[in-house]
Amino acid sequence: MSNISEAGYRELFVKKIPLIDVRAPVEFAQGSLPGAVNLPIMNDDERAQVGTTYKQEGREKAIELGHELVSGDIKEARMLAWQERIRLHPETVIYCFRGGLRSQITQRWLHEAGIDRPLIVGGYKKARGFLLNEIERFSQNNSFLMLSGPTGSAKTQILRRVSDFFPALDLEEAARHRGSAFGAWDRPQPSQTDFENHLATGLLQLRERFPEGTPLFEDESRMIGQRTLPESFFLTMRVSPVLYVDESFEQRVENIFQDYVLGTALAKDSEEAALKVFAQYRGAMQAISRKLGGLRTQEVLNDLAFSQENYLAGRGLEANKEWIRKLLHYYYDPLYMKSLEKRQPKVLHRGPSTEILAYLRNLRAGC
Repeated sequence: MSNISEAGYRELFVKKIPLIDVRAPVEFAQGSLPGAVNLPIMNDDERAQVGTTYKQEGREKAIELGHELVSGDIKEARMLAWQERIRLHPETVIYCFRGGLRSQITQRWLHEAGIDRPLIVGGYKKARGFLLNEIERFSQNNSFLMLSGPTGSAKTQILRRVSDFFPALDLEEAARHRGSAFGAWDRPQPSQTDFENHLATGLLQLRERFPEGTPLFEDESRMIGQRTLPESFFLTMRVSPVLYVDESFEQRVENIFQDYVLGTALAKDSEEAALKVFAQYRGAMQAISRKLGGLRTQEVLNDLAFSQENYLAGRGLEANKEWIRKLLHYYYDPLYMKSLEKRQPKVLHRGPSTEILAYLRNLRAGC
């Protein structure tokens, strides 16, 4: 069975091959390859001990200590974890940091147990470099099509609806954030490294599905939450033409109400969970208060407090639309229009979501 050299990296990520990352948990937390689970050959403490021995006494002593630390019941438990993962996912591939001792020892132990699985030559380090280069290649070799429009234009929903027939990728999903002060997900954002790795694999998979055609992305700012789009990718976004989603103000209020109120714990879960959402939104208000101004911040906070009172009194959630309206009017719409005027992008089509969808269908049909 051949190990996976750089020539095979693309297929590895396009086919979403399951991976076992045998690095220590602290390494995995800093960044991993998409599709990987962390089943380390050494835990953080063991790795630290071996590293210290390597520095003080050399490679042979470090290897000897590693075998002492990972032996007996400990080795057996780790072997069983690898074997169970491979039983569930027989196509699994193994990697460590550089494709060196840790993945090679794992591979050998599994072979001795009658299981042969390949490893990634060059390990995480080289595969990570390949993914970063892929973002650069994609940015340099493609022009993009940007889906733009004021907050609440349901751009994410358009991306999802066209993804079955058009080369579209949801950057907010990769970042696990909706891109605004109010856009935090229930799950934390990935590390910057993991965000970049997932973006790269998303681009590879996009081109596999749609070898031809201009890719479509939402018109994001450089930061999506706390994650930063790679410079080359963002620069290509900024010079690309846009499709402008032009919905009525009240329709945008309704879209936000559906996503940020009815689509959250405010409508679905316990009172305790709902109050946490209100607290999160108060925190988001504080985060934008300097730009919004003290008086307007307090006005919107008062509306938010009134919405919470209505919720607790059993009077429903409709009151939330008032603070949504004011946030759009006072903050998000002026911010968006200022950015658009500064950039002066080429607008290929402007209209409501129904027209944008029709435009994309016609564009795809003409490919």
